[in-house]
Amino acid sequence: MDDDAGIADLPWASVFDPAANVRALSAIQARGFRAATEVVDRFVRITEMGFAAPTGPDDEDAAFEMPRVPEIGRIVKSLQKVISQLGESALSGSTSAEAGLDLVNSATTGEVRLDAVESGSTATEVWLHNRGPVDMGKVRLRCSDLLSHDGAVISSSCVRFEPDVVPMPARCSRGVTIEIDLVPDQLPGCYRGTLLADGHADVWLPVVLNVKTSGS
Repeated sequence: MDDDAGIADLPWASVFDPAANVRALSAIQARGFRAATEVVDRFVRITEMGFAAPTGPDDEDAAFEMPRVPEIGRIVKSLQKVISQLGESALSGSTSAEAGLDLVNSATTGEVRLDAVESGSTATEVWLHNRGPVDMGKVRLRCSDLLSHDGAVISSSCVRFEPDVVPMPARCSRGVTIEIDLVPDQLPGCYRGTLLADGHADVWLPVVLNVKTSGS
């Protein structure tokens, strides 16, 4: 190599030239920005217009027909529908809480809800809870008459409990079946009453009985 030759004469001399490197990096960034802009513009066009089938022989993608992309409005409506359904599901779950009486804390959950036809009987379950360390002895449940808005009555004598008397030792839960016998041709309607626990004045539950006609 000639001693008078400088490093700038070498083909790879630009590697060591900071100014050249900056120019090259700027050019690369500019090309990347333009490419990104084209991608975004294409996506916007696709969203607004959808993929269309090729319109001419010069279209290099003429062999492929792409399906249209759903409109953003349609997607948003679908999401709103899903969210609404989830909300309704959560609300339904909250209203169907277990019917229960917490005898220690004088608290209740849910309601006693039953459905029946014009005659026969219907039953459901209610839970008694003694979460304390003391035996609470035996507990008897009572139910009031069930009254509809038009004055029709289902007598409390038609309501039975199994077991009739419930032992409640410390730290226990007991399920009790509540059964209601309907007289023949009981008038349809919504009947409401109150469930009480003998000796526990601060706990009670609403009772709702829907009587339907046999054809409904």
